[in-house]
Order: sequence, then C-alpha cells, then structure tokens
Amino acid sequence: MCESQKILGQTKNGTLTFCNKSKLFQLIYNNLCFELYEWELDSFKSYISQLDISYWENEFRNWIHERKIPISVGQKHFIILVSKREILEIKQLLSIHQEPVEFLEYADINYTFIEN
Repeated sequence: MCESQKILGQTKNGTLTFCNKSKLFQLIYNNLCFELYEWELDSFKSYISQLDISYWENEFRNWIHERKIPISVGQKHFIILVSKREILEIKQLLSIHQEPVEFLEYADINYTFIEN
C-alpha cells in the first residue's frame, strides 16, 4: 500500500481508502472497485442511503436470484445487483447509519451463577 493512502473504513468484504496524492477515495467491495473524488463519494453515499431495500425486494420477490437491489452506475445498460446483506455492509463501510455498539451491563445478563 502506498504511503499516502489511508484506510478510512474496513469490513469483511470491503475497504474504503483515501489517497492524499491523487485526492481519490477508493471503495473496494468484493470484486467491485470504485475510484471517486470527494463530491462523487458524497453523491454515492446519498444514493446508497436513499435506496429503498424493501421496495426492491418486493419488486423482485419472484426472481430466482438472491441479489435484487440495483445500484445504477450511470451507464444505461449497466447495473450492479446486490443483496440486502451487501447493501447493509456497504452502508457500514461508508459509515451511513452506523449504529453505536451497546455494551451489556451486569443486570442485562440473564444467567444464574451457581458456585460448586
């Protein structure tokens, strides 16, 4: 990895990096690679956050493929299809609606401790 490249986010299947030299963000998810300037990344985040997952799953409910949610990439005849799980992971990678981690308190654990 180049010295000027910084990892901004990482999940099991993807990485979001920023290159200080080229000023490009690189989003790699599974076999997809997007190189985006800041305004393009903001536009992509907005697009992903506005995707209606339940609408697309309902629209293609009888489709035999698992991936039912389309991501338009600006070309008329080219659409990327992803699953609900993949969209949620991309949102996590882009830090969209990331839920804070809640820690359990002692009282939250329903367990009877028996000393022998």
